[in-house]
Amino acid sequence: GTKRTISKIMAPSRVLVVGSGAIGLRTALELLRRNVQVSLVSPVSPLNISTCSQGAGGLWMPYHCDDPRVDRWAKETLNELYPMAKDLSNPLVEWLPCVEMKQSHSGPIIEDFLAKDYELGTGGKSIIPQWAKDERLNFQHMTTEMLLWQNNIFKLKIPSQEKMITSKYQYAWYFNTPVVDSPKMLNFMLQEILNHKNTTRVNVKTNHYYESIDEIIVDAKALDCDAVVNCTGLGSRELCQDDAVIGARGVLLHFDREKSLRTFKGPENNPLTQDTIILVQEGPWGSKSHPCYLIPRGNVLVVGGTYLEGDNSKSVTSQERELLLENARILGIDVVASPPTGEWVGFRPYRKTTKCEVDKSVSDITMIHSYGHGGSGWTVNVGVAYETAKLLDL
Repeated sequence: GTKRTISKIMAPSRVLVVGSGAIGLRTALELLRRNVQVSLVSPVSPLNISTCSQGAGGLWMPYHCDDPRVDRWAKETLNELYPMAKDLSNPLVEWLPCVEMKQSHSGPIIEDFLAKDYELGTGGKSIIPQWAKDERLNFQHMTTEMLLWQNNIFKLKIPSQEKMITSKYQYAWYFNTPVVDSPKMLNFMLQEILNHKNTTRVNVKTNHYYESIDEIIVDAKALDCDAVVNCTGLGSRELCQDDAVIGARGVLLHFDREKSLRTFKGPENNPLTQDTIILVQEGPWGSKSHPCYLIPRGNVLVVGGTYLEGDNSKSVTSQERELLLENARILGIDVVASPPTGEWVGFRPYRKTTKCEVDKSVSDITMIHSYGHGGSGWTVNVGVAYETAKLLDL
């Protein structure tokens, strides 16, 4: 019992959260719900189109977040998103089918089933990821023929078998997953924070970028905080002089989900009715650096994209715009009849190992860093918020 009491004495009563993206807002909420007083600051509003979390596709699927803790964080986040997505009256999250097109058979083979640790997801040669084992996702690895045969029932808006096979996509991953309407969810979290009884101060439009950890600590002490959580994403590269965090540039086009003319037809020209996430990270349509994808999100169809580490260009180039329009056309949008309604550039904060830990070099206040979640902010933000609460002894 003694240890518990000491832990409770050490737990902070007032925390300053810096950053208001998917990670910062959900972390602030978690602390508020655990009866901690929270001050939240960021230079730019989470609802500003420039922020990474705002423009993101909102797809639940670990992507360029290689931390060993990511599967746990993703599962904890799925636990929160799943009931919201399954509730048809909830406008924040949608449960959608997803098809990732593959050229080669990357599923289990005989060697996998014979490997002693196959159940752990590490045996044999299969590269099906650990997260795919969650039964709620109903993950299946199948041939294109099987997928199209099943599509007589599913009515997914996906390319025809002929189109897939002639482009050498002979296999597919098929699963269901949540898609967060990121602008709406950011607003929803921000409103809950603004209205919470434990919120002491919110200023998410300071227009001031902290230049050092020391500067944050001065502000935290002025606010009478005994802990700080740094959720500044890519900003931590300068703020913490951490060269390990790199911006991975992504470009997107948005199309009107309701009005856009869609070109895919089912057998005998029957209409396809089910909006579907389509992902392609292999040639000829896509690659690791230029994935070709479509994500139905809220009232838009998000079409991407790029994953370019260290590219700092803040606008979509004409060459990229052509590529994105071609991706949209390949993925079933009539881009002549339905031109894009907007475009977006964002920088995913990639770090080989996510920084989610106590900064032991800071002695006079508890300093926690939580950044470098790559392209997985909306996939891990709940689990990361839990982790942060645990680091604060809550």
